[in-house]
Formats: sequence, C-alpha cells, structure tokens
Amino acid sequence: MTKAVLVVTNMGPKPSSPFQGQFVKNQVHALQKRLALNYFYMSWHNDSPLNRLLKYPVLFAQFFWSYILSFKSFDIIHVHFYYPTIWLALAYKFFRKPSVKIVVTCHGSDIYHYQPFSFLYRYCSGYVDQWIFTSEKLQRKAFTSAPKAMVLSAGIAQNYAQARLFARAEKDIDLLYVGALDKNKGMDRLIALLPELRDKKICVVGTGVYQAQFQQLSKDYPNLQLEAGQSAEQLKELYQRSKCFLSLSRNESFGLVMTEAMACYTPVIATLTDGSTEQLGADSFWVLDQADEHALQQNLLKKIQQLLSLSDSDYTALQQSAHQHARNCLVDDVAAKILQLYQNLFSE
Repeated sequence: MTKAVLVVTNMGPKPSSPFQGQFVKNQVHALQKRLALNYFYMSWHNDSPLNRLLKYPVLFAQFFWSYILSFKSFDIIHVHFYYPTIWLALAYKFFRKPSVKIVVTCHGSDIYHYQPFSFLYRYCSGYVDQWIFTSEKLQRKAFTSAPKAMVLSAGIAQNYAQARLFARAEKDIDLLYVGALDKNKGMDRLIALLPELRDKKICVVGTGVYQAQFQQLSKDYPNLQLEAGQSAEQLKELYQRSKCFLSLSRNESFGLVMTEAMACYTPVIATLTDGSTEQLGADSFWVLDQADEHALQQNLLKKIQQLLSLSDSDYTALQQSAHQHARNCLVDDVAAKILQLYQNLFSE
C-alpha cells in the first residue's frame, strides 16, 4: 500500500503578509513531486481581533473535520512550528491512528517564545519521532534529548539556482532589507541608521507594525524605497540589484532571507544570532555582536562603509563565497533529505 504523508502548519498567508509560510509551501511542492502528500495550513488568517481570539479553535475544528473524521489515512504527520501545532498531530494519533509517526520542524519562535517550557510543552515532545532544527544552536535550546534529531536548512525557492552574478558597479541598490517590519527584526535599528545613510539607496521589503512609520520616513528620506510582499522571482531581482543585505534581528533561528541574498551573490551584514552564526559563522567579520546597542549602531555604520568600499576583487570574492554556501540550501536538495527521513520512518 502506498505510504502517505500529511504536512500541517499553523502558518498561512494573510492580507498583511501574503507570503507568510512560503518556505513550508515550497517544501510541500518539492516533496509532492516525489510522494503522495497532503497539506493543511491556517487558511482563516488575518489581523482582526476576532481572528487572534479564534484562529486556533477554528484551525483545530477544521483539522478534526478534514482528517480525524475522514477515511484518509496517513503514516507520517510532519508538523511545521512545534507548539501548539503539535496538538493536531497528537489528536490524529490519539483518536485516529496510534501508529502514525510524527516529524517536527522547529522554526525558532516555537522554542524561543515558550521558555521556560511548560508541562504540556514537555509532555507533547515525548510523542515526536523525528526532530528537525534549522540550526545547531536552536537544537541546543530545545526541550529534547531525543537521538532522532537533525539540523537542516528550511530551503529556499528553486528559482534562486538561476541567480546571476552582477558586478557591484551594475547594482543600483546599496542596502536591502527583506522581512517582517517589527522590533525583533531590528527595524528600530534600521530607522536609527537612516540619518547617517542619506547618500545610500535603501530598499525595505515587507509589512508589519513599523510599516506606517517607514512610509512616513520615506517623505523625509527620498533615498528610502518601500516595497510590499514580493514573489520569489521579484525578490531575486532585488537581491541581484543590491550591494549589501542587512539582517538586524535580535533573535533569528535561521534567516532564509540571508540565504536568498547570498544565493544571488549579495553579501550580508548581520547581527549575531543563531541564524547568522549558522550561515556566516560567529567569528565572521560581517557578523556583529548586539550586546550593546550604541556600539552596535557604530559598528553597523563602519561595516557598511567597509563593505561598500572594498576593492572590486575583494567584493567579488565575497560574492562567490556567499553564493557557494547558499547552493546547499535549495529546496529540492532539502526535500531530498526530508524524503530520505520519511523513508527511514516508513521502514521502522
């Protein structure tokens, strides 16, 4: 009988963030080329107070109706974002199929935001058959000593494999940021830098609580360009046009946007997080300690000036090094590793 997999996640697109959960969707599409796989995600998703109050009850009700009261049978449930999404998989295991195997991919905030771990959080972890973490540091922070754990990139869209190398002189954007416009991603830090970067073209791509503030600032800073959510193809063009990508996060488990930028031959300056350590190395010249905010601001300005004034040969070498690292993170390669993991669980 053909083995079947169900991928479940508490993420999904919403009007203010149309590409939220995109990397999970990319993984699903890559895996569906290889095996029978169903995908369940948070489809009722917006920023209204009612949605914030009821989105999880609705998610659980939809899952119960679609999969627990269904004749469909799954051998593996792959949970993206451990808690509280794990309860969907456990409901299927308790009420529908006790033999189902459970795989969990931890994203970062499903660990960071739940410390210290509650009893229920720890209880659920005992039913996980395979853990996937996006960095070694994230794994060390997780509540599990299970031997079945692996570190694996979340995977970037396959179209980044066709990225072209642009010489610095061909790039018209000095600094690029892509991601959520919130405090954890360091948007207050970027805003504080603006007065010192009036001679640099800065492109900010994303949505979030700082969006209105950026829109107001763009009136005073004509060098500041704002873009809403972009597709992978649109992002590839922006990455290729940019001389430097900024990652200013306070917490970042992996940071796929850094990987995307590097895949497009764009060097990255980043704050020290689990994600930047995993991709650039904690001792990288372009990774900055963030223990002191004042020192960080000074160091950011210094590093930006240094990167943009590198010799052509040194800048090109930096581009090539970044691209070489990111080549291992393409979603088809990640999907192949996940498929092997599934096959190992099927055979147990």
